[in-house]
Amino acid sequence: MSIKTIAVILFVALVGASFFVLSFGEKAQKVELDKKLIGTKALCIVAGDSFVINESTPVIKYKDELYYMCCPGCDEQFIKNPEKYITNMSHEQMQKVETHSDSEVQYWTCTMHPEVRSDEEGACPICGMALIPVYERSDAGNMLHLDDRAIELAGISLAQVKRQHLHRELHLVGKVAFDPELVTAQEEYVNALHMSEMIGEGDAVAMERATRLIQGSEYKLKVLGMDDDEIRVLKRTRNIDRSLVLPDVASWVYADAYESDIAWIRRGQEAVVVSSALPGMELKGRVESISKILDSRKRSATIRIRLDRVEPVLTPGMFVEARINAPFRGNMADDPEMVLAVPAEAVLNSGTRQVVWAYLGDGKFQPRAVNLGPKTVAHVGDAPVHYYPVIEGLAENETIVINGNFLVDSESRLSGLAAIGYGGALGVEENERPPLGHQH
Repeated sequence: MSIKTIAVILFVALVGASFFVLSFGEKAQKVELDKKLIGTKALCIVAGDSFVINESTPVIKYKDELYYMCCPGCDEQFIKNPEKYITNMSHEQMQKVETHSDSEVQYWTCTMHPEVRSDEEGACPICGMALIPVYERSDAGNMLHLDDRAIELAGISLAQVKRQHLHRELHLVGKVAFDPELVTAQEEYVNALHMSEMIGEGDAVAMERATRLIQGSEYKLKVLGMDDDEIRVLKRTRNIDRSLVLPDVASWVYADAYESDIAWIRRGQEAVVVSSALPGMELKGRVESISKILDSRKRSATIRIRLDRVEPVLTPGMFVEARINAPFRGNMADDPEMVLAVPAEAVLNSGTRQVVWAYLGDGKFQPRAVNLGPKTVAHVGDAPVHYYPVIEGLAENETIVINGNFLVDSESRLSGLAAIGYGGALGVEENERPPLGHQH
């Protein structure tokens, strides 16, 4: 073999070895995760989803850079063709890893068992997985930023949180009164009063018996549905209301209010009575008393409504419907019926939590977990609009999203706010956790 041939072979071997070393150095390969990064946010270069790093997060090293994948499967795709995913994108653009060196750890929890909370790092007592830190919530980390073009395309409409007169229309099933037992109890009470007056103070024993009879009669009247004010009127006037059996000087309706509706009803509220037997006729009345005894079978209390005049068209026992327009009362001392409220369309209800998106200006949107009362109605102009009274979570005059909130919420999930569902990065209560993000 000539010297020239040997030189050529050595040159080819050296080039091949250099190429092998270069290729081996540039090969994407899995490496061990730095435990200090658990609980921080990253953007998966394959799926494009923001997520929270946990102990099982795949880490790939390529060209002296570390890439974090949201789930198994993405790492395999990246290893097969890393250049496909990093072409024309810088590492800083794609990774977006946010450390929490300046944030305080609130507690440690398990990604599989978020009910586990510990004051120190360790293993989950249920499954044995390493606990991850939950950091103190920061406003900057809990905001969504949209530019003017994105806001316009999403059709986002804003409004201020204001106080409203809220009400709820209750529809109660009832019937025209036929209550001879209450009439008899009123007669017994009035007779006991007369007897006490006739005895005088001369006979102490008889007076004691009459007093006990009066007390017993009062107790019976309360059991049958009369309140203290009605009993005081009866004591003063001695007028037994026989209209409870046959309409005479008034007409009465007994309506059943379910226990969830009782808190809305107050003595003196106006009521409208209608009946399918009297189409087109509306009879106006007023709530006179609310029974303090709940029917254990129907889970309802009896509401006694006195109509404004005698209605001969009503027959005792006739079925009717009573409609009561009941206001929702807040805690404002000057006007308790002016209640802080948000339009119903502004509320995103997941079943376990209610969220309203607040607008902070400069394209910044922030989700607010709110505690709301029952759905009510407010009249805006001539049109009834559904509102929720705000118990906590929003302040008066704050700006909120009332249209386009579903798009804002969807964008928040794509941008990474939904990653708090993994249990890290932000300190949130369990009922505030949105569904998990990208999965394979």
